[in-house]
Amino acid sequence: MERTERNEKDDTQKAKLIFLALAALVVVLLIVSFGYANKARNELNAKNTELELVKQDNAKLELMLKDQNAEIDTLKKQVQQLQTKVKAKPAPKKKAPVTKTKAKAKTKSKTR
Repeated sequence: MERTERNEKDDTQKAKLIFLALAALVVVLLIVSFGYANKARNELNAKNTELELVKQDNAKLELMLKDQNAEIDTLKKQVQQLQTKVKAKPAPKKKAPVTKTKAKAKTKSKTR
């Protein structure tokens, strides 16, 4: 009988050892998974702050674009007003300029 009790004790000790080994493995896996989760959470927070900065930059750029569009509109109106003024006034006729190249050519040939 002594042998059967020993075998039973050995079997129970082996079962406890296997259980403890599995428990230790689960604990290690939990620690590793918590580490990766913490790293992922930190990256997510960094990306969220970066996203907020980009949104703020986008809002600033939209305001700048609206200001520039308003300025362009005012400049277009000024151009239209000036064009209507130019169309309203008759353009003065210009006389053809007298060419002095012939006269200069003659004087050069005389001096030589």
